[in-house]
Amino acid sequence: MAQTISVLHQQAQQAINKSEYRLAHQCLIKILQQDKHFSDAYFLLAMIASVHHNIDKAILLIEQAIVLAPNNSEFLAQLAKHYALSKNHLLALKNAKSSQTLNPTSALTWDTLGVTYSQIGLHQLAVPCFEKAIKKDKTVTEYFFNLGASQKFNGDFIGARTNYEQCVLLSPMHCKAHAALTSLGQVSASDNHIPALEHLHKNIAQTDNLLYISHALAREYEALKNYDKAFHYLQNAKQKKLTQLDYSINDDKTMFTALEQTLKQQQDVKKGFASSEALFVVGMPRSGTTLVERIISQHSEVTSAGELQHFGLLLKKMTKTTTNKVIDAETVQAACNIDFCQLGKDYIDSTRAITGKTAKFVDKMPLNFLYVGFILQALPNAKIICLDRNPLDTIVSNFRQLFAVNFSYYNYAYDLSTTAEFYVLFKKLISFWLELYPDNFYIVNYEQLVNNPEAEAKKLVEFCALSWQEACLHINDNKAPVATASALQVREPINNKSIGNWQKYDKYLDEVKALLTKNHGL
Repeated sequence: MAQTISVLHQQAQQAINKSEYRLAHQCLIKILQQDKHFSDAYFLLAMIASVHHNIDKAILLIEQAIVLAPNNSEFLAQLAKHYALSKNHLLALKNAKSSQTLNPTSALTWDTLGVTYSQIGLHQLAVPCFEKAIKKDKTVTEYFFNLGASQKFNGDFIGARTNYEQCVLLSPMHCKAHAALTSLGQVSASDNHIPALEHLHKNIAQTDNLLYISHALAREYEALKNYDKAFHYLQNAKQKKLTQLDYSINDDKTMFTALEQTLKQQQDVKKGFASSEALFVVGMPRSGTTLVERIISQHSEVTSAGELQHFGLLLKKMTKTTTNKVIDAETVQAACNIDFCQLGKDYIDSTRAITGKTAKFVDKMPLNFLYVGFILQALPNAKIICLDRNPLDTIVSNFRQLFAVNFSYYNYAYDLSTTAEFYVLFKKLISFWLELYPDNFYIVNYEQLVNNPEAEAKKLVEFCALSWQEACLHINDNKAPVATASALQVREPINNKSIGNWQKYDKYLDEVKALLTKNHGL
């Protein structure tokens, strides 16, 4: 029997390595029919469930494996990672620490721990884990990429460059690494990656990889002030991606309409969870949300919790809707019937891996502007700060940014016109929120903030019910990680260098300007 199990186990591992999951599943079930205490069978079944995005099932299977093998550091690390993926950061942190105390011998386990800490937002803890993974195995490209990403978020740009370069050395076709290298700046006419990137561009068929390389080329050409070339690469790659998506701006319009209609009827707010901790910084992406988060989190009574997806996912779970989007018209309408007090409590509890040590914390998920009405029903004492930036700068900056690929929230940004239409929807919605919740919703004008930082920051801090601290102006002294596209900019003092960047692409904005003019001269 032992030999049979051994053979089946080997076959299952080989099948998983070849992505032959049906065969692997059959082998593992046969093992368990012979020995229901074979821990690795449960673990490998969990890995198959994970590949198919069934995170809850994966967690149950890993937990069964741990019952049978409680001191297996790999099992504990994977359990931590899957709890992080399900946004249960407290259990993710607990299991990551349990795995780490066992001093894993596997490079992969150390990498898994690093990924877990990154998912939680604890990038300072992620770095030494990735370093240990590399020390044990210097041949795996992703270990260097993951380390580079965490170093960038922590402000170690020299270290990040070194590891991204090593990543490209090991895997010359690693498109994300090329894009990451370019994101670190320092491009000049005599020192750039354009020849290598253009060579890659000609030899890439896969659309997402083309997006990474095209964005890298656009960034480098922009640094050389060749805006026509930059736009050419952006436009072509984004249009190719858009043709593969089932996206229509009309779906967004339907959802925005549902938000206004639903929240108008929810004027009699049910009593939510009585916590004053949460400060939400929201707005269109690339509108200055990170800057505001850095100002507020410089305060001694405030912790930065990063960009949390927790609120939207918790609301989605409580509505029990089965649509494949986190927020849509059906989910908005179903949210009327949930227990908002429980939602508020669950949200606060979900942040506790990072929060709870100071009086307040900042959740800087920009697109939480969609959830304002629900946030204030769940947490009636919460304060929400919304950024509003020049429309053309906002639209162009969104179009120029490569957001998380295949994250449907940002599908509007693959086209300039739909980005403009989304901005119009945003402006209408935030006016609605301001009218509905004037005591809890505050709009900050980006241009006024960077041109007169002290006066605007003082008003901002006062709105958050905090006393003024001079340190709030010195965002370049803020050591907290920044896992956003603004990772480089916010390490500098507050400045107005980004105002008017849209003018570089003015010749391509006629349709955008016409759309904005049509909508009451936005």
